[in-house]
Amino acid sequence: MTSTTGPAWLKSILARPKSDTTAAPAAAPAPATPAALPLALLAAALRAPHGASPEELAAAIAGNKARPDLDPELVDDDGFPVNSARCDDAVDEAVHEEITEWLTLSGLAELQWGDAQWRALTLGTAVVRDLAGEALAQLMPDQGAPPQLRLLTILPPGWTLEQRQAAGLWFKHAVAQFGWPVEYLTRIELARDTTPATILRQCAAESQLPNARALSLLVACDSHVDQATVDQWAADGTLATPTRVQGRIPGEGAAGLLLASLADVERVEDALFAQLYPLPETRREVSIDSAKRAETQRISDLAQRALQYGARQLAEVNYLAADTDQRTGRALELMALASSALPQLDTTTDVAQAGVGTGSCGAVPLLCALALARHAVLLNKAPALFMSNDDPFTCTMALVSPPLPPVGVAS
Repeated sequence: MTSTTGPAWLKSILARPKSDTTAAPAAAPAPATPAALPLALLAAALRAPHGASPEELAAAIAGNKARPDLDPELVDDDGFPVNSARCDDAVDEAVHEEITEWLTLSGLAELQWGDAQWRALTLGTAVVRDLAGEALAQLMPDQGAPPQLRLLTILPPGWTLEQRQAAGLWFKHAVAQFGWPVEYLTRIELARDTTPATILRQCAAESQLPNARALSLLVACDSHVDQATVDQWAADGTLATPTRVQGRIPGEGAAGLLLASLADVERVEDALFAQLYPLPETRREVSIDSAKRAETQRISDLAQRALQYGARQLAEVNYLAADTDQRTGRALELMALASSALPQLDTTTDVAQAGVGTGSCGAVPLLCALALARHAVLLNKAPALFMSNDDPFTCTMALVSPPLPPVGVAS
């Protein structure tokens, strides 16, 4: 195993030792300015309770079908069924056997995995394989060496270091199975508290350097669909119940993005990718869980900031995708943004709350929302706005748009 070295930003998000990772080339973070170049969203994949692709999930949300339901297996302290967002794709015996065999051959057979962990691994495997196929189809040259591909995996913080490393190695193996040479594949092990927004900002900063490459496969998977989670959430008072509507709904899923710098996509057709601009954020003065009303002006200003990076106007936005779930404060904030700043949108078909369909499952709803935004951009040939307001104190937005000739870059 090699030691992890590299730029300061990368060191700050890497987990400590016991990793096979190799750091990316040194890069200094660039300040977020309207002149910053966007990242290319080459592909997106997901496995969610109401869709096995961005297209399916978008259709389910538009049809008001992406909703949690009473779970046939999970019950609360009183023995009554609880609502959950359960994914049919989370159980695949063939994948389970394949992972088990690989763990044995890799000397990792002693690791113990709970049911929810197996569900997350299964969902994550499907997404990794989808994106590996896309990487091979879009970026593998007919001759010569391929570009270096970085694998970034956001795993549940409750997993042990050994489990996280094993899962990352398995996903690396899954990418190599599709034909990406392992010597051109780097697994970056992320710290437990790493967020997708942090990774996206750092990838964007890296891509600003001359001749930079930022080809990355970013995937998140998680599952809280098990009785142990329900019992724990019930004990700490965070489980959603008929009398606690602001609680969390157990959910699961996996989602991922294939990211690249503009230099990486010189030969990729414009119709195949969208551009993701920098992700500005704002801090709320009080937790959204205790706020009495949405801070309309603050979130409208944030939307304006996000659009400035791509020189776009609010009136041009055709779609709004968010990781927002069913909790009142977050839903009201999303709808306040739509009504005050984006009145041209139909809140039924043009505003997608990914978190409602996925339930609570870590970083997955955020990446699902970005996948939905990318899908809308490719479908409508118009800009979309991404919003993340799951965090109690932070709201993040970003412009996702069709490819445009970047300022200052020769065609």
